[in-house]
Amino acid sequence: MRTFCLLLILANVLYLTWSQMIDVQVGSLERKGAQPVEPPLRIVLAREMLEANPPQPGVEQIRDVQPPAVEPLAKETAPTQSVAGAQDDALSCMSIGPFADLPQAAQAQAGLRAAGFQPRQRMEQGELWAGYWVSVQGLATREAAESALRMLSSSGISDVYLMPGSDPPNVLSLGVFSDYQRAQRRVDEVHALGLTARIDDRKRAGSVYWIDVDLQEPGQVLDSSIFQSDPRKITRLEMRACRAAAG
Repeated sequence: MRTFCLLLILANVLYLTWSQMIDVQVGSLERKGAQPVEPPLRIVLAREMLEANPPQPGVEQIRDVQPPAVEPLAKETAPTQSVAGAQDDALSCMSIGPFADLPQAAQAQAGLRAAGFQPRQRMEQGELWAGYWVSVQGLATREAAESALRMLSSSGISDVYLMPGSDPPNVLSLGVFSDYQRAQRRVDEVHALGLTARIDDRKRAGSVYWIDVDLQEPGQVLDSSIFQSDPRKITRLEMRACRAAAG
């Protein structure tokens, strides 16, 4: 009996707790209403603002602002020289040379024909590159030049001689070389003996051969490998406008 009473009291306590704290109903009058949603701000023109709020006396009215007038940009002027004029200025005929002899010129012509050109050969008087000339210049007197010649000869440089009637005078020639490295070695040998040598291009006058060729298009560049048939031999050639084209 005692246990039943205790259980009854516990059930009442639990029911009271549930009814007061968990199962609580809020009346419609006690609930807070939802906050009203404000409409988004609307962009108002100055003219609409002026109509809604007329200006007071003494207040300057709002006026429409007109942007300043801007002149359109001037069109770029076209270049005075046309494409056709530029092509007229380009070379249409090229001269290649000088060639020392007919076999060299004939070999060059064969290479041009193989490349699709129609070369023409002509001969004239001119200068040919002979090689790299090593010399000692600036000796004060002939006696000094002869003394330097004897010293160089006794040191094993046999191909040295005093040039007669040279300008400037008292010039010692130490050989003409087709290879620049050999010429530089000769300069180093002379420098080791206390003298200063120099290297210049050596040319000789005579009959030379030129080849004129009409280009396939104005300004065309010819392949120089056509004229270098022997890689062991140095061939110095020029490419310039034909005489008629230059005139």
